[in-house]
Parts: sequence; structure tokens; C-alpha cells
Amino acid sequence: IETLQNMRDLGNTVLVVEHDEDTIRAADWVIDMGPGAGEHGGYVVSSKPRKTFVKDKESLTAQYLRGERRIDVPKERREGNGNYIQIRGATENNLHNVDV
Repeated sequence: IETLQNMRDLGNTVLVVEHDEDTIRAADWVIDMGPGAGEHGGYVVSSKPRKTFVKDKESLTAQYLRGERRIDVPKERREGNGNYIQIRGATENNLHNVDV
């Protein structure tokens, strides 16, 4: 977040697609797309300064930020099977020989 703010402070316009609450709360302006995901969205639900955005009654995102809605963590989680994915030497886009 600090890096994005530093870029902004240098006079840059910074546009970020993000679902992280802290990042949204640090934004100067929020454009909320929706109302749902994929084929259920694609419309501008709200576009306004963050301080005004969080009061928006139509935005589901604003409702989550205000604590009116929440996503409950399941009480029980399924047990993993011990398998995992390993990637070695990833070199696409901005990755340079990354192993994960």
C-alpha cells in the first residue's frame, strides 16, 4: 500500500484492481464493479471518493466494509490429501526463475 501511495504522491495516477480490505480503505477513490462476479457483474455500481463510498447503500462492497455483511469461515474444513503443486523456474511476465 505504501508503494502505491508513494507512486501517487509523485504525481502518478494509480489504478488497482483489488479485493483486499486494507487496500480499499487506503484508496482515494473507489470504483465498485458488480453487482456480482463474472457474467453477473460488469457494471459500475459505485464510483466516488472512498470516504463517501463506504456510506453507499447500493454497494455490496461498502456493506462489507461497514460490517453489515460478512463471509463466515466454515466451522469445519476438509482435510488435505497431502498432494501439492510445485513450480520451478517460472519466467513469464515479471517472474525471473522463481520456484514455488
